[in-house]
Amino acid sequence: LGVLLGGLGALYNLVLLKTKALYGRIQSMQARILIPFLLAGVLGLVFPVVLGGGHRIVEELTLENGVLFLAAIFAVKFLFSMVSFGSGAPGGIFFPLIILGATVGGVFAKFSVSYLGVDRQLFNNFIILAMAGYLTAIVRAPITGIVLVTEMTGSFTHILPLTVVAVTAYIVADLLKSPPIYEALLETMIAGEKEAPLDSGKNTALQLIVRHGSAFARRRVKDIPWPGNSLLVGVIKGEKTVLPKGDTVLQEGDYLTVLADAGSESKIRETLDAMNEADVAHSAISAGPVDARTPASTHAG
Repeated sequence: LGVLLGGLGALYNLVLLKTKALYGRIQSMQARILIPFLLAGVLGLVFPVVLGGGHRIVEELTLENGVLFLAAIFAVKFLFSMVSFGSGAPGGIFFPLIILGATVGGVFAKFSVSYLGVDRQLFNNFIILAMAGYLTAIVRAPITGIVLVTEMTGSFTHILPLTVVAVTAYIVADLLKSPPIYEALLETMIAGEKEAPLDSGKNTALQLIVRHGSAFARRRVKDIPWPGNSLLVGVIKGEKTVLPKGDTVLQEGDYLTVLADAGSESKIRETLDAMNEADVAHSAISAGPVDARTPASTHAG
């Protein structure tokens, strides 16, 4: 069961990232959300069990249902989760992946009882174990999965088998070189921010303290090559707040507040941090503004 969950967890991460990449080609957010909306309408007519929070799916995880039916529930719920989350519509993946894990456990348990001679009374045990294993394979948080399922069941008798299944799923997913899903999504989001337009129309405030020997120390505001889409809006010198002007001289220990475009925040923050390092001060000065369209003189007033 752990090996199966590890493989399916790696597949989940791969398909989810590919789905988000495909949605990235659709510029209109309204068009993105329309896709899962229409799919939900179709499934509501032909296969409504996969809709909602998953309560109906859990009710179907019984020995009375066949392996193919349970496998169909998993396949449809899997694809529907990909389409829904990948679109960017408000929602998450945590609870759906728990339900998907339970469904895998139901399929595995039904097959084991029907064809491998496993005791019927162990059917629900496989469902419980699969929840923790699938969560671990996708998120790479075995302790979280074990504690979560233990709290859900209110029983400590499953801790040892939960650990075996979770660790096995973890190892298999790692051997398949599948990245933890939240880390992979974060990297995708950061990459998207770097490719975003320079002027998003929204601003955010960045703050830093002038270091000794940096590109800011003992220089006038108008002589500093500020990054594009950024503006120095405040300087605190000791207990005194100064409205910066072009001739304002910055000193070590000054507390700066820089207004930056939200779409370029990450790039601007990296540039300011580099300029604030003493060992790269000279290279930062000679590099000039990041965006030539924003002259240093615009930061004077």
